[in-house]
Amino acid sequence: MAQGQGGDGLMRWLLGGLVAGGIVLGLLIAAYAIGYHRGEAHARGGAAAPAATTAATTTESTPATTAASPGTTTAAASPAELAARGKELYANDGCSACHSLTGSAGAGPTFKGLAGSSVALTDGTTVTADDAYLAQSVTDADAQVVKGYRPGIMPAAVAPYGFPGKPQDVQALVAFIKAQG
Repeated sequence: MAQGQGGDGLMRWLLGGLVAGGIVLGLLIAAYAIGYHRGEAHARGGAAAPAATTAATTTESTPATTAASPGTTTAAASPAELAARGKELYANDGCSACHSLTGSAGAGPTFKGLAGSSVALTDGTTVTADDAYLAQSVTDADAQVVKGYRPGIMPAAVAPYGFPGKPQDVQALVAFIKAQG
């Protein structure tokens, strides 16, 4: 009788391990699928950037164009269109997890009133949050760290989105930040 109880305990232990392993495997597969589909959308959005950059730099007499889809060009985006695209990126790429639009504190500086303001840095200097500063903050966040914030957080968070290779997305985020007054 003691052997039968030991066998039941072992069987329950094995069955519990299989169930737990199945749950963990399911969660991993779901997380991979979500990440894959988000990356796929970014790849489609960023694939046109090199072509647009090449067209803009090789032909000075024509207006800047952006690729809507392979083989198709449209006029350059207006500031409102850029800000709308930046809003999408802000919502979809996790910017809202660290940067508020209300002025409240977060893991990163608020976007409210940031554009054009004076920003105190950890090295003791102060800079103006102009377009160049905002763009650099998206592509190389640790180049100039805002006083009171820690380096290393944003670069790790945004690395999967490849902003240094997507100037149109960076421009859209800058336009969105500027629209936050």
